[in-house]
Amino acid sequence: MKKILTVLIAVFSISCVLGQSSVNGYKYVIVPKKFDFLKKENQYQVNALVKFLFEKYDFTAVYANELNADIEENSCLALKADVRDDSNMFTTKLKVELTNCRGEVVFLSEEGKSKEKDYKKAYHDALRKAFLSVEELGYRYDPSQAIVAPRRSVAAAPAATATPVLAAESKAPDNTPVPVARQTGTVSGEVLYAQPVENGYQLVDQSPKVVFVLQNTSVDNVFIIKDKNGMLTLKDGKWMAEYYENGERVLRELEIKF
Repeated sequence: MKKILTVLIAVFSISCVLGQSSVNGYKYVIVPKKFDFLKKENQYQVNALVKFLFEKYDFTAVYANELNADIEENSCLALKADVRDDSNMFTTKLKVELTNCRGEVVFLSEEGKSKEKDYKKAYHDALRKAFLSVEELGYRYDPSQAIVAPRRSVAAAPAATATPVLAAESKAPDNTPVPVARQTGTVSGEVLYAQPVENGYQLVDQSPKVVFVLQNTSVDNVFIIKDKNGMLTLKDGKWMAEYYENGERVLRELEIKF
């Protein structure tokens, strides 16, 4: 029994160290104006409290609609905050979650519970208890621990993914770059990651660099491509971007992770 207890304590300690190390590599926390379990923005002042509590424990917290230039330049500097609600009729149960720019969970708090009957009091009580796990992280931003995805060369993409349009261009000498972005036709590119921004999403590559900014429309699975005079639509299970570049019509098939 003592051996089992010793192992569990060791595993818990290692998990805490790893969690702290990974969280310290992020400079900001993005707090949404509305959580999914609420009906409207900042209902019961839950979102404001989450931002306040992160700041209390030395994080730099910003609202999702007030992103600074630092985050827009490199979105992977920030973690996205969320609150999981597992409440039932008698008990409010909340957990605080932090995910990175690739949608990977890097921290999940202990569950905060409250039996307060008033919604606002219950949410606030449960959140403060959940944030005790955040406090235990002892967060301090350390740029040396920053987690930045390695850059990938577009030229390194497998030739097998090229379409007939690009196959014709491949006859050029090896030292001649193929102007993929300006080709008219369907181009399958690398994986792009969708990150929520005000009125839509931004699509980033693994650099991370913002490739497209999408704006919502009144039609499901149809977006306006900002500054590209084009549209992104879901057709037969594939995301197709159609826009004009240097006077030429471009049609690209994109692989997007939402």
